[in-house]
Amino acid sequence: MFQSNLAQSSGYAAGHGTKTLSSSRKPKACINDIAAQRKIGAVINFGRGKTIFSDGDDSEYSYKVIEGAARLSKMMLDGRRQIAEFALPGDMFGFEYGDTYALTAEAVTPVTVIRYHRTHIERLGDEFSDIRQELMAHLRHGWTSAQAHLVMLGRQTAKERVAAFLITLSTHRGLKSGQSLNLPMGRQDIADYLGLTIETVCRTLTDLKVAHVIGIPDRHRIVIHNMNMLEELASGEDSED
Repeated sequence: MFQSNLAQSSGYAAGHGTKTLSSSRKPKACINDIAAQRKIGAVINFGRGKTIFSDGDDSEYSYKVIEGAARLSKMMLDGRRQIAEFALPGDMFGFEYGDTYALTAEAVTPVTVIRYHRTHIERLGDEFSDIRQELMAHLRHGWTSAQAHLVMLGRQTAKERVAAFLITLSTHRGLKSGQSLNLPMGRQDIADYLGLTIETVCRTLTDLKVAHVIGIPDRHRIVIHNMNMLEELASGEDSED
């Protein structure tokens, strides 16, 4: 789902100092640093709602989110949309084993990404073992997130799903109780990710607010008042559904 942060691109990391390593230790290679050194990757902006790539397109590129948010989704035959993943700052998406994309990627907000050509990334993986390990770690995280999402859709109640979603976002941002969580996505996007109706999402958020687990200052901001209770709800404890 919300994938692990990778090193910032040098183009956007200017002014962020790097740690000095002992001369006896060789710095680890990472995709963004090596790609920047070799001028691999292009910075691209997409407006809100614009398509980054479509299901079935040739999988020529992978992407890293610098600012904003993107969603990856699949349109069902009956017209329903299932969002499989949200990509937030630091996340990478678009890696495919096959020759075409299995999902459609769209900008949830105005989004800035770095676009890497697939062949360039593959060559870096062949050349640098650290980058190969980084790519494998990214793929493993994607598989784990996909499995967790399937379990959530198949077994969790509405309240558990919403609580787990908020916990995942909070963990991605490193937030604790009392801190504010910005939601780049709207209620319909959340519903399509959780496999719920928008009415159920809104009702569940209201229930959590009434229970003083969260606060809702506005539609795109949630304050986590009781992280422990939210975690208990996400795990199935104290659930009344």
